[in-house]
Amino acid sequence: MITGIWACVGTLITAASAVTVAVINAPEAVRNVVGENIAVTHTATATATVTATVTATATAGAGATPTPADSGTTTHLTRGDAVGVAGCRTPDGYGNDWGDHSVAVAGSDEQLTAVTCRVNAVGAVTGHLDYVVPQNATTFTARVGIDRVSPNTSAQVRFSVLDLGDHVLAQQVATYTNAPEITVPVSGIQRIRLRMTVLKSSEVTSANYFRVAWMNASYR
Repeated sequence: MITGIWACVGTLITAASAVTVAVINAPEAVRNVVGENIAVTHTATATATVTATVTATATAGAGATPTPADSGTTTHLTRGDAVGVAGCRTPDGYGNDWGDHSVAVAGSDEQLTAVTCRVNAVGAVTGHLDYVVPQNATTFTARVGIDRVSPNTSAQVRFSVLDLGDHVLAQQVATYTNAPEITVPVSGIQRIRLRMTVLKSSEVTSANYFRVAWMNASYR
């Protein structure tokens, strides 16, 4: 009887070892199942129990939710933080990219940090930036408007904040003389889209342009 038990144990050890050797000798087959990041361990206990363990580590990609260092901190947004971008363009694709600039709006001399886009084409110009919402963030805030140094002062622009389902969370209409605030609760939201849509403009050219701006955009 004892001999039979040890024969079974020997069979278990041999079989488990064979599995482990197969895993080690055929890493490509394992990668096809569990991905590129794998670790293989093989351990034997005093009672001759053999285990072969394959583990995979998932790497967070674009769009993953980061965690800020401390809850309640302010996270300011820049062009480089965007995880998705569409420049300020007409339906036929003519337009410009977003960039980081310092602007003043609505008759004020105060310079505000902003993500801006220059509109120098007539028509239904629109554009957007997508941002991941930090895990502990509760609110998104920004001031929206048109850079005061813009040669063209006739524009009327709608600024909208949307969720991943393209639902409007908040929006404001800005002009050369009116730069309103936008505040949006973002708890439980993974990502937001900041969209700009030109509602009205006239005589816009490359020289007679206007610059739209998301100013002091930040999470809290």
